[in-house]
Amino acid sequence: MQVESSPWVQRLRDGVVPPLRPFVLGAVGLLALSVGVLVFEALHADAIASAGRVSVVVIVPLLGAVFCVVVPISAWRDTRQDRRALAHAHRHGQPAFHLPVSARGISAPQDLPDRRITLFTVDGSGLLGWTAVSPDPVMTIPWSSIERIDLATKDDRGRRVDYGLWLTTTDGAVVLQPRSALGRPFEAGQPKLDTLRRVLRSLRP
Repeated sequence: MQVESSPWVQRLRDGVVPPLRPFVLGAVGLLALSVGVLVFEALHADAIASAGRVSVVVIVPLLGAVFCVVVPISAWRDTRQDRRALAHAHRHGQPAFHLPVSARGISAPQDLPDRRITLFTVDGSGLLGWTAVSPDPVMTIPWSSIERIDLATKDDRGRRVDYGLWLTTTDGAVVLQPRSALGRPFEAGQPKLDTLRRVLRSLRP
């Protein structure tokens, strides 16, 4: 099966937000595990202290517990925002592709009209940026202005890593930082970025 037809790509084509329940249940399970580890450590504090590894064994499960609380809340927030943005976009027609993005990861030659863009839809005219608030697109990148679609890279501890999509336009470079799925706060990793680049290139008229 080609990656362009894999389930997660198909969900983005259809504009489907993955169910939140399995994600939350998994986080709750990890939270329970982290709390259990913390309780165990509290009951055996003297033995742990004598081993001289207090900071590590306490901080790791504590960070895990915080992670399991913060991430589901972020996913719930993103799910609400994406559903609203999708509703606005679909009132204007059914696009060929939906690209969830991190609002903080967008850069453009001009100031963005709205910093709350969480979704770009792709159709025959180009890429349209949507927020959960506005019923109309707040940003438009026409295909006629896009010259190249590449991966954006940055320096990470002395090596170059891909972190987004670089659109070379007639007005300058636009960088989008895709998320892994609708309703999810995680950034798309290297394999998915490469797939998204190929998908966008294939949709270009």
